This record gives sequence, C-alpha cells and structure tokens, in this order.
Amino acid sequence: METNPDFNKYMDRYFTYSGQWDSPSICGLKVINRNDGKILAIATEIYRQNPGTPVTEWCAPLATQIMSELRCPAEKFIFIEHTPDMGSKLTFYGETFDLVTFNVDGKALVNPTWSRLLPEQVDEMMEA
Repeated sequence: METNPDFNKYMDRYFTYSGQWDSPSICGLKVINRNDGKILAIATEIYRQNPGTPVTEWCAPLATQIMSELRCPAEKFIFIEHTPDMGSKLTFYGETFDLVTFNVDGKALVNPTWSRLLPEQVDEMMEA
C-alpha cells in the first residue's frame, strides 16, 4: 500500500504547519494563481510523511495559514483537500477531492464544509 505520494499535478511541494497542540505537521501543497484572480490551494494528505495532525482534522487552521501566507483575501481563496489513492481494494482508501468552504471570522477561516469533487472538476478548476 503506497502511503508516501509522489509530487504530481496536484502536489508540487511540502508545506509545514503547526497542528493540534502545536505538533509539527506536513502536507503536500499546490497553489495556482487562476486567470480569474482567485487562488486555488490543493492540500494533500501525505500519511506516513506527516508526523502530526492530518489535513482533515486541521482543515480550517491549515487553510487559514495558507491563505495568510499567500496574502489572499478570503473571497478569492479556494481550498481543496486531496487524499491520494492508497492502492487498496477498499473503496474508502481511494483518491478523493473535496472543495472545502468556510465561514470567515475576522482573518480566520472557520466551520469547514466539504463537497466531493470529481478529478475532472478539479482539473477544470486548475485551468480557470
């Protein structure tokens, strides 16, 4: 079972963040400056390479940190959570993409809501 995904079209660098209880954490990241002026960030769970808090469990603080570091206003920030295929016959270990939307509380993103996307939809969002 592959648990350390390679760089690919959805992940081109690592991103470190302080997870729950300030635990050192890491995910894959791809940032795209779209033609419509919005910034698309894709955060990829990297399993065993991440010694800390998983992306899903720290989604709002992680998205807030990425948005802040990019100096992007919330209304122009798009966040996708990516879970790569784990190479298992079990369907819940397959590749998934979720558009995560948030409420804004000051400068923080809060109350994440996940909406499943097809890979083709993600590809279209990357090209916009």
